[in-house]
Amino acid sequence: MNAPIIRKIALGTSFQPLAASPTVGNFRFRAPASGYGVLLGDDGATEIQLDRNQEFTLEGVDLSQIQARSTGLADHMVIIGATRTI
Repeated sequence: MNAPIIRKIALGTSFQPLAASPTVGNFRFRAPASGYGVLLGDDGATEIQLDRNQEFTLEGVDLSQIQARSTGLADHMVIIGATRTI
């Protein structure tokens, strides 16, 4: 069964997964408004800085496999979407 996902995730200064357990679906992401969000590349080393308030959509991804951090204090990433049946 598909379930809605609406989350505001507090980002620290070290990388953390966007979900504690496998959560596969289609999601829209919004980067922090004050600082900069940073995603860890799939190679485990490359850091991709997001612009403030940048929005993007990913389909068929597992949130537990995506790691993010912030360059500021008290920043959040907003995630809205729905899980999907595999």
